This record gives sequence, structure tokens and C-alpha cells, in this order.
Amino acid sequence: MSSIWSAIDISGTGTSVDQTWLDTIGSNVANMNDAVTPGSPVYQAQYVVAGERVVPGSAGSAGVAEGVQVNAIDLGSAAGELVHDPGNPLANAQGNVVYPVVNLGTEMTDLAQAQLSYQANAQVMSHAKSAYSSILNIKA
Repeated sequence: MSSIWSAIDISGTGTSVDQTWLDTIGSNVANMNDAVTPGSPVYQAQYVVAGERVVPGSAGSAGVAEGVQVNAIDLGSAAGELVHDPGNPLANAQGNVVYPVVNLGTEMTDLAQAQLSYQANAQVMSHAKSAYSSILNIKA
């Protein structure tokens, strides 16, 4: 990606990863209070695994880094957290329900980091666009 547009392309990969990260955080927070009857499948928290995006080089040469990408979405505990809540309509005969294992404090910290990363990548794209526009407006 050794073009004049590299800054926009690379920061674009960052915003794409950040958007996926923001989406998974939103899903985790939205589902954190979804109780189920013990023995039923419970929501599993999602965690983005990001890494370097490398384009293979020519034969015998190393690849070229071109930003970041989502390598995987890891899932949290499938067992959930057993809670005694006999008033819950989903409770079993023992009065237990299962909640997803989602830590709101961790999710809010991740949300702040993901927002800042998204903003930083968007700022890079904005500055690069301004610089490229200035270059194109130079009159010989």
C-alpha cells in the first residue's frame, strides 16, 4: 500500500477494528442482565482480538504491514454465573438463574479506549485528507 493515500487506508483499518470493538462492547452491555434457566445456553461475552494486517511480499521477501484487522472474536464463559433469585420467573426449582459473565466496569473502560482509538484514527484521516487536498491545490 505504498501510495499517497496510505495514511487514510491505514487509519481506515483502525476505524474498522474500532467499530467492531464498539459493537461487541455494546452487545456485552446489552446482554449482561439476560438471565436464563440453569441448563439453558447463556449469552457469552465477546472480545475482539486484533492484530497486524500483513500483505504478503514478493517471493522471498517479508510481507508488508498495512494496518490492523480483527483476527478473531473470543467468547467468554459459556457456563455463566449462577445466582439465587427465586423471584425471577426463569428460576429453576431451587430458585437459581444463570447470568452472563460480563463486568460492567471492564466494559466501560474498554468503551472509553475504543472511542479514543476511533477518534484518533478519524483525526488522522481528516488531517491526511486536508494535506492531500492542499497538495492537489498547489498551482505550478
